[in-house]
Amino acid sequence: MTDLELAFNILYKVVYKEAKSNDEINKVADSANNLAFVTKNVYGVLENKIYLDYMIRKLSTVRLKKIHPSVLLILEIGIYNIYFLNTKDYAIVNELVELTKLKNRRSKGFVNAILRNFIRDEKEIAKIKESDDIKSLSIRYSLPEELTCYIYKNYGMDYTKAFLRYINSEQVISIRVNNLKTDKDGLRDLLLDKGFEIEDGHLSKNALKILNPAGLVNTDEFKDGLFTIQQEGSMKTVEILDPKNDCKILDLCAAPGTKTSYIGEYTNNKAHIIANDISKDKLPLIKENIDRLGLKNIELSNFDASICKNEFVDTFDYVLVDAPCSGLGVMGRKPEIRYNRSMEDIESLAELQKHILDQAIKYLKKDGVLVYSTCTIGNIENKGSFSYLSAMDNLEVIPIDGKNYIEYVNYIDKTDGFFISKFKKK
Repeated sequence: MTDLELAFNILYKVVYKEAKSNDEINKVADSANNLAFVTKNVYGVLENKIYLDYMIRKLSTVRLKKIHPSVLLILEIGIYNIYFLNTKDYAIVNELVELTKLKNRRSKGFVNAILRNFIRDEKEIAKIKESDDIKSLSIRYSLPEELTCYIYKNYGMDYTKAFLRYINSEQVISIRVNNLKTDKDGLRDLLLDKGFEIEDGHLSKNALKILNPAGLVNTDEFKDGLFTIQQEGSMKTVEILDPKNDCKILDLCAAPGTKTSYIGEYTNNKAHIIANDISKDKLPLIKENIDRLGLKNIELSNFDASICKNEFVDTFDYVLVDAPCSGLGVMGRKPEIRYNRSMEDIESLAELQKHILDQAIKYLKKDGVLVYSTCTIGNIENKGSFSYLSAMDNLEVIPIDGKNYIEYVNYIDKTDGFFISKFKKK
């Protein structure tokens, strides 16, 4: 199987079967001839899909909705390679025509004509002719128009442009050092010996940035639990919670368990931690992380966080609510999110967050600490939930670095967009 066909198969699962891009890429890590090329194609097409379709519309007499899904995907891959990867010769066209023969044979002439016509008139076809700034940005950076407008209304045009540029740029992967098994310098040396390029993190003391992460999860160091892949904004959630040894801690919405595992490491395996998630199917992934990292005293739980669990009332010293959210802050690493979210979703998730926070407060002891965080941006979820908590008589805001909350900005802080706030129960 060629690398282009591998990329096609991954994209088909992501676009049409709701698979996750990073999971599918990891599955083919050992079978790809050039994993970097496959990865670039997968993320590149997802990051530019609306723009690619805009160009295809100019070239095709057949409406997009009438084009076979496999054929449309092949055209997107082709135009991405020609325009963004600067592949000017006709070899890529021939390879994609061969792929079309496998996926939808009768469309091979259509694919050949569209791609060759694009090569002949690429500069003109690529021009975005829209007078409306929001519509133009939506096409150029392939973020649906209603989400582009939402970001603009919340943060203004300069932020919107910089944010969109960043989510369509190559993302740097961060890892969290497991200090129960190694230290930062020791892990750095081991990974440098394997050819990885490494920089220090700048937000978290336990972070390293990996500039060439291909194959990282296949290393012995990962399998032996010396580190976990985690972005720095996510790490700061646990560091701001700042749980102490010998305390009782609830991670209310825990899957996939990355923050749960950091709580275990942060408290030196000496706290009693309950990791809960509404999805029973996700608990094995949390358990896998716990076992790999050598963590103890973590109990898994499965209940709906929006409904009160009476036996948990007044029980915990710390509760982390890393709430279900729209995930707009992680679109740089998970580009498919942009096509799976609507304003209706955002408003619904904001309401769900409030129901979950109502229960979380009940679970805290007096003087217990609550951290509310999300990996999204926008006021409907983040500041809306913060204001909801701030208005409660039995909570007081605990400032973070002199601020009521922290909102990490991806293009400034070079991490996912993250919102973190901290409260104490009176």
